[in-house]
Amino acid sequence: MKIGIFGAGAVGGFLGAKLAAAGQDVHFIARDNQMKAMRLNGLTVKSEAFGNTYIAHPQVTDDPEEVGACDVVFFTVKLYDSDEAIKLMEPMVGAGTVIVSFQNGLTAAEPLMKAFGPEMVLGGVAYTMAYVETPGIIQQIGRWGRFIVGRFAPGATAQGEMIMDKAPQLRAETIRETLIEAGLEAAVSDDIRTEIWKKFAYLAPLSGMAALLRLPLGEILADPDTRAMLEAAIMEVIRVSTAKGLKLEAPLKDTIMQMFETMPPEMGTSMLTDMLQGKRLEVPWLSGTASRFGHEANVPTPMHDAIYTALKLWS
Repeated sequence: MKIGIFGAGAVGGFLGAKLAAAGQDVHFIARDNQMKAMRLNGLTVKSEAFGNTYIAHPQVTDDPEEVGACDVVFFTVKLYDSDEAIKLMEPMVGAGTVIVSFQNGLTAAEPLMKAFGPEMVLGGVAYTMAYVETPGIIQQIGRWGRFIVGRFAPGATAQGEMIMDKAPQLRAETIRETLIEAGLEAAVSDDIRTEIWKKFAYLAPLSGMAALLRLPLGEILADPDTRAMLEAAIMEVIRVSTAKGLKLEAPLKDTIMQMFETMPPEMGTSMLTDMLQGKRLEVPWLSGTASRFGHEANVPTPMHDAIYTALKLWS
């Protein structure tokens, strides 16, 4: 299978390295120092849970024309780079190409569906923790390496508007099997919209709180007041999801908090890392979206309103 990885950062690099090591024909789109390092020194992924992986000669370029049409393109760029990346990606998308967004946020797949048609796009959820240690070297943390794919059944976008329900599951099962063969956990969802909201229910609150406080998870949980703020932000997402027609319920908050307790206390988030490195933040697509959806549905979201207001100038 010819696979494009559009965005060879932490998630894209980890995913692509595992697929390439399993013998897939993987083509990375990377920029600047990441591309140069991969060409000069190869691509290294360090992972205790999934094993270290080294690709000596990755197929990497910054020019999608050199790659051409792929069977599958995994779209893993930062959300603020989506519009530009979608324009550049066009040479990689042929008549039979499937595009999978493994980005954060509720609306990540919508620009892809607008550009290429809903029948060519699968939603995706990536459960893994990784960061770029130095260009060409990715550190994957913990035992998470699970990827979920599926169409927006029954033909709905993340916001709930209906689209034409003409898309089959495309090659979702083939993608699942390919990921499993690469040593990763993978599943196909009949309702990827709900899966995306489930991840958003913990990701947006934790990302926002960690960046706002400049603190890792353990310190947020240890203080009763910041812990309560985190719980309140989770509940806001759950209430907004209910207003959007999903069936996420209050017990999900307890499930998420229990999950947080099992995570390494030093764990941060990609948005905290970006904040500390002076990079742009994805907050408009995380707490900003929670706030906007809440206002549209007349659901109060004071925590996400505050997080977005405090961090939006960094985006």
